[in-house]
Amino acid sequence: MVYFNYIEQILMSLLILVCIGSFCFEITKRFRIVFKGEGSLPFDNIPSRLWRVFEEFLLQKKVLQQRFIPGLMHAFVFWGFIAFALITIDHFFRGYNSALFTDNTRYFYSLAFGIPWSFLVLIGILYLAYRRFYIRPKYLGEKISYTSGIVAIFISTLMITYMIDAYWIVYDSHPSALTFKINWWIHAILILLFLFLIPRSKHLHLVLSPINIFFKSFDNPNHRAVPIDMEGDEEELEKLLTGMGKLTKSQTLDIFSCVECGRCTEVCPANRGGGVLDPKHNFILDLKNPIMDTNNVDVIGNINVEAGWECTSCQACTEACPVGNEVEKADETRNLQVLVEGNVPQEYQKLFMNLQTTGNTEGATSSTLSEKLPIYDGTQDFVLWLGGFSKYALDPKYGESVISLTKILDKAKITYGILAKEKCTGEPANKLGDKLTYNMLMQENLETLKEVKKIITMCPHCSINLGTEYAKYEKIEYEVYHHTEVIEDLIKNKKITVNKNNNDKVTFHDPCNLSRGMNVTKAPRTAINASCSDFKELDENGKNTLCCGAGGGLWWKKETVGKTHLVRAEQVIESGSDTVVTGCSFCYGMMNQGLGPLTPQDQEPIKVKDVADIVAENLS
Repeated sequence: MVYFNYIEQILMSLLILVCIGSFCFEITKRFRIVFKGEGSLPFDNIPSRLWRVFEEFLLQKKVLQQRFIPGLMHAFVFWGFIAFALITIDHFFRGYNSALFTDNTRYFYSLAFGIPWSFLVLIGILYLAYRRFYIRPKYLGEKISYTSGIVAIFISTLMITYMIDAYWIVYDSHPSALTFKINWWIHAILILLFLFLIPRSKHLHLVLSPINIFFKSFDNPNHRAVPIDMEGDEEELEKLLTGMGKLTKSQTLDIFSCVECGRCTEVCPANRGGGVLDPKHNFILDLKNPIMDTNNVDVIGNINVEAGWECTSCQACTEACPVGNEVEKADETRNLQVLVEGNVPQEYQKLFMNLQTTGNTEGATSSTLSEKLPIYDGTQDFVLWLGGFSKYALDPKYGESVISLTKILDKAKITYGILAKEKCTGEPANKLGDKLTYNMLMQENLETLKEVKKIITMCPHCSINLGTEYAKYEKIEYEVYHHTEVIEDLIKNKKITVNKNNNDKVTFHDPCNLSRGMNVTKAPRTAINASCSDFKELDENGKNTLCCGAGGGLWWKKETVGKTHLVRAEQVIESGSDTVVTGCSFCYGMMNQGLGPLTPQDQEPIKVKDVADIVAENLS
C-alpha cells in the first residue's frame, strides 16, 4: 500500500473542505431563492412520491421510454456513478492511509463489477458527447454547451484512472509510488472539481431531480387557485394581485432542476405547428438568469407574452420532462396579463363578456339540444353535464354524440337529467387568465350542484374543472365521471352488450385533458375494442398523445403563424384510418376542422366519431 504523507493529507483536506464548502454555498443560495416562492412544498402521499422517485430517478424510466438509445447511454453513466459511490469513498480513505474495503473486497468488486461498469460508463459518455457535439439534435439547442464537454472529459478520465487502478488490483501489480499517486490525485481532483461544476451548471439536476420528482404534484396541470371575492377585503385582493408575478416554490425548484434536454419543446404542439412557443426557453431557461440576478422569484413578467398565448396547456411538456418539472406557465403569464396588466387579446374580450352576461361562451339564450333531454329533478342517477360545446352546437354534429350517450344510458336503464340552469364551468376564462369571471361562474355552479351526487360529462375540460379545479377552492360533495369511464363500467359489468360490427380501420385520438389530466386511457379503448374489429393506435397515444390544438381556450383564437391543429390531423390522415374516434367535444370539433382541408381529393373523407357513437352504433 502506498502511503500519503502529512503534507499531502493536509492539502487533500483543504481541497475537500473548499470544494464541499463551495458546493454547499451554491446549493444553499438556490434553496433560499426556492423558499421565497409562493405556496408550500407538498408532503402528502409520501409512499407514492418515494415510488415515483425510484421509478423516474433511480430506474430512469422516462429517460429510457422516450429516447431508448440515448436514454440507455445516459442510464449507463448514471447507474455507473451509483455503482462507484462506495468505491469513491474508499478512494479518499486510501489518501488517509486507511480503507473502507479490504484488498480482497476491492479485488472481487473490480473484477465482477467495477471494470465492466467503467467500460459501460465510458461507452455511455462517449456516445452522449458524440450525439451532443456531432449529431447535435436541434432540441438540445444551437448553443455549444462547454460544460457538457468538460463533464465528458472529466467522466472519461475518471473511468480511465479507475480502470488503471483496478488493473493494478486485479493483476496484483505494484506501480511506483509516484505513478500510483499521479493516478490517484487525478481521480480525486476530478471528483472534487465536480463539486464546483455541478451547482454552477445544468448538471445541478443530478442533485435536485430526485427532490423535484418527489415534490411534483399528482394533479396535471397543477396551477394554484386564484380566489377572487370582489366583496372581500381590498388589501387581500391587492396582496393576491401583487403576487401574480411570483413563481411558487415548486416552480422555482423546476427552474434549477432543468437538464436542458429539450424534450418539452420537442413534444410541444404549438412549436411543432410552427409557432413561437419554446417551452424549454420561454417557461424555464428565460427565467433562470432573472432569478439569479435578482435573488427573487417575481419573474413571471419575463415570459414571452406571445408564446404564453400560444400554449394549449396540453401538459405534454410536463409529461415529457425526465426531471419532474411542471413546465407549462401559460396560466401564470395570462393571469398577469389579464388581471394585473389588463391586456386582454381582442378575440377574447367578447368571450369574457358573453360568459359574464349569459353564462356561456356564445352569448346564447337557448339550446335546441337541451329541449330534447329530461331535466334533472333530484331523482335520477346522474346529472348529464352538457358543456357549452354541445349545448350550443359549436360543432353542429356533436349533438348527435350526446344522443348516442343517452341511448347507451337508456339501454343500461340508467337515469339522467340535465340542469335547467347549467352554465359554463368557466374553463375558458380559467385558462385565459380571467379568474374573476371564473370565480363568478364557479360559485354559481357550486350553488346549483349542492344537492347533486353524481355527474357524467362528455367534455374532459368540464370534468377537470368540476372535479379537480373546483376542489382547489371549496370542498365538493359530488363525484364526476367522464362518459368513457361510465361506458367501460357498463361493458365490464355486462349491463350493455356491444357487438364487434364496425369493420372500418379505426384509430383513437387521446384528448390531453382525459389522458394526462384525468389519467384515463384504458376506458375509451375498452369501448372501441368492444365495437371494432380493426383498431390501430396512432404513434403518439395515451399519455404521450399530441394535442388537437383546441386546449387552453385556443378554440376561440384567431389563426396565427402557428398551425397547431393541423399537426395532429396530418397524423390521423397518415395513419390510413377510415374513422378517428375521440372522447372530447373540442377534439371532435378540431378533427372535423383539420381533416377536411388536408385529406387528399382521391381519398374518402375520414369519419370523426365520439366513443359514445362507436358504442351506440353497435349495441345489441
